[in-house]
Amino acid sequence: MMPFGNMSDDPENDYFSYGLTEDIIRLLARNRWLSVISRHSTIAFQGRVVDAREIGELLGVRYVLVGSVRKNRDAVRITAELVRAADGKQLWADKYDLQLEYIFDIQEEMARQIAATIEPELSKVEQQLAARKAPESLDAWDCYQRGLWNLWRFTTPGFDSAETYFQRAIAADPNFARGHGALSYVNIQRAFIDEPKDRAARLETALRQGRHAVALDELDCFCHCALGRALCLTHQNDEALAALDVSLELNPSFAQAYFAQGFNMLWHGREIEAETLLDRAIMLSPRDSHISAFHHVRSWAHFSLGEYDIAVEFARRATRQPNATYQAFATLAASLGLLGDRAQAETVAAELLQRKPNYNIETARQEFFFCNDIGFINRFVEGLRVAGVAKA
Repeated sequence: MMPFGNMSDDPENDYFSYGLTEDIIRLLARNRWLSVISRHSTIAFQGRVVDAREIGELLGVRYVLVGSVRKNRDAVRITAELVRAADGKQLWADKYDLQLEYIFDIQEEMARQIAATIEPELSKVEQQLAARKAPESLDAWDCYQRGLWNLWRFTTPGFDSAETYFQRAIAADPNFARGHGALSYVNIQRAFIDEPKDRAARLETALRQGRHAVALDELDCFCHCALGRALCLTHQNDEALAALDVSLELNPSFAQAYFAQGFNMLWHGREIEAETLLDRAIMLSPRDSHISAFHHVRSWAHFSLGEYDIAVEFARRATRQPNATYQAFATLAASLGLLGDRAQAETVAAELLQRKPNYNIETARQEFFFCNDIGFINRFVEGLRVAGVAKA
């Protein structure tokens, strides 16, 4: 990471740009899969216009993050850009306009936002690189990344392929904690879509794999997150809360952990806290591969509070995502049903049945296996009934 440059004559911005650089490096380094070059290693490039390819060659890095801070009257603009060192291609860029009076108050917040955005962007690039390699040439890391590429499709064939690649990853490196954590995550996702008779075995396996991943690397936020999700789905909400708190302590920029803790809080009867955590996840990673689920669970939080109009809004956001699951359409149909909008509810229910032809009221009851509130489930199926979803 290059030191953020001060593009104004105000020396006060030197302190801010220095602090922002240090905070971003610290937060990025919380990601166990990222090796981040310190600011001191790049200080020689400060104040010079240097090609990213030269930096990559001299420091042996694959990606370069550059940025600047510019004061303009009573406001400050922060720009950040992520570049691939091999060819100088821009992978991501953004700008943030802030009021000067709050600049030092939000230094940590800005660093967290930038770090949270960069990690999934880099992960997507790594996944694309792994997807292009010949299968026989993949090492443990490549297998892991190709597994993620398949996992985020959120389809049964995608989960099958992801599981195969994660198995290959740990066969190549049995102590690769993230490989075990990713296998746990596959089983967690399979628990949502597999036949009910297979669910208990999936969750038991996810718990075992999550615990093994944490034992292999107790400092990996992803492994604690996977374990926390498995604990939540097996109604061990207090234990899940503890595991997910560790994940967030290890990496305060990890949107997935905010989402997982929000999901857990919701079924722990703490909807307001859940809403705050889910909002945080969306803010930190607005282009996340899991963004449909972020919106969907936020819809559940409002549904739980009886705020069906807001539940509709977030359910619609979930259904607009390219990898939206049929469950998001079920939530939208149920919310519209309870709002009394039968016509729209029936239209959405028809789309739901196109995606899941055998979906019925009993399917919905079984799919809320993680829910501790029978009243929530009863209201949900009543909304589906209004939408015209069959009993069985």
